[in-house]
This record gives sequence, C-alpha cells and structure tokens, in this order.
Amino acid sequence: MRTSYLILILALFSTCSATKKGGKLDDIDKSFTIVAFPDTQMYAKDDPTFRSTSRKEIFSAMTNWVVERSKPDNIKFVLHMGDIVNEDYEPYQWENANKAMSILDGVVPYCFAVGNHDMVLDSTRNTVNFNSTFPYTRYKSEKWYGGRMKDDGYSPGDNYDNSYHFFSGGGMEFMVVSLECGPTDTMIEWANEVIAKNSDKRVIVITHSYMLGNDTRDKTTDYLPPSPPSNSGEMLWQKLIRKHANIFLVVSGHHKSSDGHKGLLTSKGIHGNTVYQLLNGDWWDGWLRVFKFKPNQNKIVVKSYSPWKPEDIKHQWREYDFILPNYNKDQFHEYELDYLMLVN
Repeated sequence: MRTSYLILILALFSTCSATKKGGKLDDIDKSFTIVAFPDTQMYAKDDPTFRSTSRKEIFSAMTNWVVERSKPDNIKFVLHMGDIVNEDYEPYQWENANKAMSILDGVVPYCFAVGNHDMVLDSTRNTVNFNSTFPYTRYKSEKWYGGRMKDDGYSPGDNYDNSYHFFSGGGMEFMVVSLECGPTDTMIEWANEVIAKNSDKRVIVITHSYMLGNDTRDKTTDYLPPSPPSNSGEMLWQKLIRKHANIFLVVSGHHKSSDGHKGLLTSKGIHGNTVYQLLNGDWWDGWLRVFKFKPNQNKIVVKSYSPWKPEDIKHQWREYDFILPNYNKDQFHEYELDYLMLVN
C-alpha cells in the first residue's frame, strides 16, 4: 500500500515537473524540421543541353524526399524561394513544377515566394501563370493557410503573390510571411500589419531576392520589376524586418551561393532581437536547405542535403568529394544557430 502511494506521488511530481511555459516539456523538447527549396527554374525547364543539371527528375526527387522524411524528421513546412520556372510563358514548365510540388499535397504544407522568372517583368507584375497553377483556392481550406494580400493592384487582381501561413512545432506557434520579388511599399505595409497583428507568433519571412552570396543584403533593384519602385533586400530590412521583435529568420533565393561563404547575415532588430538572414542559393544538383529545430538545446541545426542520384557524374553541375545523394558537410553548409525556444 505504502509502495503504491509512493509511486503515485512520484508520477504526479513527474507530471508537474514536465510542464513549462508553452506546453508539456515532452512536446516542447520534440525536434522538428522545416525545409527550404532554392530556385527550381532549371529543374522545371528540363533541358540538359541548357544546363547539365536541368532535369525535372531532380525536382521530383526533392519533393519525394520530403515526403519520405516527413514523419522521421517531423517536417512541419516547406518554403520555396521562387523562380519556380525559368520561362513564365512556357506551360510545360508549370506542368513540371506542379507535378513535383503536388507530391507534397496532403503531406507537408508549403508556400512560395514568387520570383522574377514567375512573372512578367513590367509595370503589370503579371503572375497569371503562377496563379493558374498554384491559386490560393487550392490551399485556403487547409488549416495552415493564413491569408493573402487580396488586392495588390496587379494582374491577376485576385492573387496569391503575397501570403501568410501558420504551423506549430515544439510547443511554439510560427507564422510564415511570403513576399513576392521586389515587393512594393504597399506590399510591405501589408506585411507590417499582418506581423503586428500576430505578435504572439514567431515569424519567418521569405522573399525571392534579399541576400547576396557574400553574406550581405542586396542593395540593388535593377533586375526587379520597374514600376512602381521595387524594394531591395536592404530596403526590406529597413522598412519591415528590423521593426518586429517576433521576426527571427529571413530566407531568400535568386542569387547564387558564393564559394567560401554561408550566405548568412546575423543582425539585431530595433527591439534587440536576433534576426538570421540566409541565402538559399545552391540552385543546382538538387540541394535542399534543412533547418532542424532542437528546442531542448535552443539550437537550429542547418544542413544541406541532395536526394538526387544522378545516372552519370557528368550530369552534375559541380563535382564533390562525396557521392550523391548525400549531405554537404563543409562548414559553409552545415552549422548551428542559437535560438531561444525553451522559456522557464
């Protein structure tokens, strides 16, 4: 009798001790993953005569791997950096992209940062083909769907070019805000409002062009939509990112990763919060950027993995001292970020 009573007391103590702010300790301690896709334009183009690595099979290998690892790695969300296709006006490239991304449907949530190759680069910012392939109506019934900028003034009027979505992991609530390539001031104002209204969420911002390969923010707009004025990465930092205490991560594409650099910049917002800004610029050979959140260590482990198995090493864009599929374990592709998750 006395033994049973002792066991009960220990069980109650264990349950009480396992509770921390944000949920049960078991839930908070559980690691989870988000995966970032780089520009996939070469894969959607599917023309090895253009680039050796331009093969649609790579695109499908990337999404199939995410599905296969969705439960073992507890993958919560996929972030696509834009330039989904190479030529916006080629229907077959949208078909290739749709076929690959559809593999994720019903398994892992995902969203896009519309790239310059996904739109007509004139004053219309025409994204009809993107919105025909990936309309918001395809996702609005999903529980992770948050909303979108309903009227940005461009064609098509009812679009999915700027959006936000939610996911949870490790007892925490997150929001992903996606801004199209070279967002206008009006788009930035919309994002400021959305983030301010969700101050209880931990925010990740994705946009197509923000970081350069040399670990600095992009300050140019010459390749962005011309009218009205687009905002560069530096402008986006000044007008949006630095202003919000709940933004901790910005991920972008467009620019090529530079050898000898992580494409990573760590800055402090005006509230003293640390903001990691990362270029996902390895747009060749099937490279995925994998972020594993480890709440019990207050760490985010960043890795690069390619699930592609080339038939011939000559098909690769680059040569490596390892065989694909594999992780790239050099210091520029595998490292840790400090990020406070467990709160006593």
